[in-house]
Amino acid sequence: MRERHHKSKRRFRTGQWVEYDGLYSDDWGGDLVLVKGDLFPVHPQMGSTGWTYAGQSVASYRKPSRQDDYLFGY
Repeated sequence: MRERHHKSKRRFRTGQWVEYDGLYSDDWGGDLVLVKGDLFPVHPQMGSTGWTYAGQSVASYRKPSRQDDYLFGY
């Protein structure tokens, strides 16, 4: 719980490395799912911006099922 609280309060800037997988919100109200190792992007119209960790993305909760393996032929 302590780590999640720490992530939610931390601010990031365009060009910094993403430290945690999850959903991030920019200063202009946009949301973006980023993965650890990505760089925080520039806003398309506004340029450099600040980013705040907004929580885990839905994709990080989903685990592939055996049925998915069957459908893809693995």
